[in-house]
Amino acid sequence: MAAPHLRLTAVPAASALLAVLAAAGCATAPPAPVAGPGGAPVEEVPAPSPGAPPAAPPARGPVLALLDEARAAERAGDLEAAAAAVERALRIAPGDAVLWHRLARIRLAQGLPRQAESLARRSLALAPRDRALAARNWRLIARARRARGDAAGAREAERRAAALEGATG
Repeated sequence: MAAPHLRLTAVPAASALLAVLAAAGCATAPPAPVAGPGGAPVEEVPAPSPGAPPAAPPARGPVLALLDEARAAERAGDLEAAAAAVERALRIAPGDAVLWHRLARIRLAQGLPRQAESLARRSLALAPRDRALAARNWRLIARARRARGDAAGAREAERRAAALEGATG
């Protein structure tokens, strides 16, 4: 009868051992320090606290330089280079509705009306209070829809643009 008694006392001990092992498995080792150039450790930047003010907006200098590059490429007829410059600017300032509108214009000029409409809609979503930009986006959407053969959709977009222009003037 010693065997059944041993089995009953072994179960709680085994459960405790499993709980300790499971808890130890959840522990993680501290991350290894990241080495920068020359092997020097890189200082870790803490994440902003939830109540902290938002980070400063990205520098406009690089974005403006890329817009200048895009304008020059457009004037030279190189729409691919123009689009690439605006896309690089968007990596710096992804929330800039004017940049999205600019890329939409380029895509329409490249004969990509569906992509142009999608980009113009993104611009609309990013700057809902900018009525002048919204009107320009709706005009671009109208041209994109017309290019796709959607006359009714183009008329609706023109109507929306006119309504915004009437409210801004």
